[in-house]
Amino acid sequence: MSAAGDEPAPSGLDVSSLAASDAGPPEVGSKAGNADRSEDVTRESTDDEEFSDGTFDEGFDDEPLGAPGADGLTHTYYIYASHSNINTASVRGGQRVDNGAGSPGPGGGGPRFVAHEGPVSAPEILDAVTGFAEPEWFPAALAELDGRVLFLSGEQGSGRRTAALNLLYRHTGRSMHLRAVDNDEDLAAWRPTDTDTRGYLVDGLLPARPLKPGTVGNLRRLLNDADARMVIVLPDDPVVVRSLSRDLHVTPVRCAPPPPRAVFEARLAAEVPNPAERDRLLSCLEPGLLDELLTGRLVPAQVRELVDAVIGAVDGEMTSGDIRDRLSYLADEEIPGLLDSLRDDPDGLAFLLATCVFEGLDHRIVREQAERLMDMADGQLDSVLRKSDGDPSGARVGGEAGGPGRHEPGRSANHSPGAQPNPRFVFRRSLEDLLRTVRAEYGTREYHSAHGYTYVVEPVRFTRHRQGEAVLKHVWREYGRLSVLLTKWMGEVNGANDVTEPVGRVMGMAARWGGGRRALLHIRELAGSDRATGRAVAAYALGMAAEDPVLAGEVKYRLVQWSVHTSWQVRWTVARSCGTGFGVARPDQAMRLLRNVFRGEGSQQEQAVAKVVRGSVSNLFSAGNQPTVFRHLIEWTGTGGTGVARLALEVFPSLLALGTWCQDQLGGEGEFAGPIVDLTRRLLDDDVLSDPMCRAVLVRCRAAAWDDRQKAAVETLLKTLAQDMRHGVLRLFVMIDRAGDPGIVGQRIARQALNAWRNGAPPPFPGPATRPTRPHGRTP
Repeated sequence: MSAAGDEPAPSGLDVSSLAASDAGPPEVGSKAGNADRSEDVTRESTDDEEFSDGTFDEGFDDEPLGAPGADGLTHTYYIYASHSNINTASVRGGQRVDNGAGSPGPGGGGPRFVAHEGPVSAPEILDAVTGFAEPEWFPAALAELDGRVLFLSGEQGSGRRTAALNLLYRHTGRSMHLRAVDNDEDLAAWRPTDTDTRGYLVDGLLPARPLKPGTVGNLRRLLNDADARMVIVLPDDPVVVRSLSRDLHVTPVRCAPPPPRAVFEARLAAEVPNPAERDRLLSCLEPGLLDELLTGRLVPAQVRELVDAVIGAVDGEMTSGDIRDRLSYLADEEIPGLLDSLRDDPDGLAFLLATCVFEGLDHRIVREQAERLMDMADGQLDSVLRKSDGDPSGARVGGEAGGPGRHEPGRSANHSPGAQPNPRFVFRRSLEDLLRTVRAEYGTREYHSAHGYTYVVEPVRFTRHRQGEAVLKHVWREYGRLSVLLTKWMGEVNGANDVTEPVGRVMGMAARWGGGRRALLHIRELAGSDRATGRAVAAYALGMAAEDPVLAGEVKYRLVQWSVHTSWQVRWTVARSCGTGFGVARPDQAMRLLRNVFRGEGSQQEQAVAKVVRGSVSNLFSAGNQPTVFRHLIEWTGTGGTGVARLALEVFPSLLALGTWCQDQLGGEGEFAGPIVDLTRRLLDDDVLSDPMCRAVLVRCRAAAWDDRQKAAVETLLKTLAQDMRHGVLRLFVMIDRAGDPGIVGQRIARQALNAWRNGAPPPFPGPATRPTRPHGRTP
């Protein structure tokens, strides 16, 4: 454990005042940031499995500068493949991997980020248009989009966003250049931001910024000049729709989903293109099952889940009878009965709640968290109070007088035998019994790696998809006192990353379930926590809460306020939030916030903030926002005085080694090809950053050996560097020349450049940057 874990942290922030303030967090004295703290934050090598939950960020060590490697030039490749399996064996036709569980959490699926600001990613567009069932109103909406602006309204879950993306995709000639405009944008002052963009999507226009009569006409003019279109998705609010019709004389198109049968057939045809195979698949189902499940008002997302379940039944993953038990949209009707069956079973209730929060994690973690909840509840999960034999005061077994008792399986809670059950009995409840009680099961064994070794995880999952989320939503809204207990329990988890993320997801969803002015209260209390774990949970929770169009406004307001706060704890939380779904959906705003929170690295506290900033920049970059991130980094390098320019330089080596985007820019003469070369040369000449920059280039040289396109990009970079043989480039070329890997790309270029430099000859790869080379190793 970290030595810092038990030390009192700098006060930094009055958490109670932060939680109570509706006008933003209060300012605090600067002395907090200078509080003395031990520099000796160490871990014993034998304690690598014990997660440090100190004040700073021990255990959240995702330092991007480490990506290229720090221990010399080894043949080490860093593969960033979140929620993926990597098959190193031979692959036969038809093999596939389906990580249905994705990221642990109550939803049972990995996070699916959608753009709320900036470019809409190609995967999101393709996902929307694949298997899209065209509703009856779609042709009329396409025709109305000829007027450049279209208002689309409909109930939540009706497929409004999917329909909007299809309208823009179809009307722009299947263009992939679509951008999202944040729903709190003032459209009266908005201007098209990119000359290549052909479609703009505003998802969830808020009534806080009502449109004025001249706004729509101005939008049409601007979009016409830019040859673009805009679809504005309205919230399901009759007041907003009526005001548009009354004040702007605009009639929104009503988004009514197509019949469930049409959605099913379209989605199934996209998943299984062969008609004969589709017929075989449907013939394997129980007669009448499909008609039974497609009745009622199923929304498109529910029909899509049914398609996946049907395909899974034929693949052998489940039987036809199992489909009814797994569909998430049938969960709500079962929850009251499930809770009634566990009313007198505190062990079962604790295990149910722990499974809801930590679904997908190893059964040991789930049971450990259930036991921690039982201890923290201190009888609040017991439905009755029992008297011990011969004790008229009503003392509970194993506890104080008047306390609640524990349920013994197989015996009524109201039964008062002579011998009371022992709550500390080690054979009290088996795991199989608990799983069966809460309707969960073991998932497929998974192999994970950490700390240089591999271990096996046996995940716990509910039989029914998304049951955890449905249960938590029900109990959070229906049992007010339980939410206090759950918040305290989740806020005190240990610091492991695989635990903090699902807890943050649940807390973020709870903010959406609760609503009101205090919806973010439990998150705001954690944002200024002295524990790094609490702040990490708050960061994940803010990202999840921002998925709600209404809460997103408050989340953005809080983050902007906290980003300029004197408390390093809340700025740490802001930086962490920018690397979650909040930042991925709003990369431009996230990069602005990251610049605000950075205050140099003059203290241990500020070093912790800077470390999280670097990690979030890398996360944003790897999530598909490379142009936005790189544009901001270039801007940062031109600033001075705050150290932000140095921060941008420190991050660049990891970005070069992370994926192939930089190489694609170099090979295709992209917009950022020149800045990439300039930054590479600048870092190579830097006394401190030369080593990580050289290692990053070497990583790309080795990786390019298997890809002709990447090989051409790396050779372009090296030839451009060879035009100006300063000491940093010279050192890099010597390292490439002496590399022991015979397949490394660029060795021929490095040797030719070195020979020309030694002989005082002109560079062998002339270009516009060529200048005379001084002989005999003399560099400027």
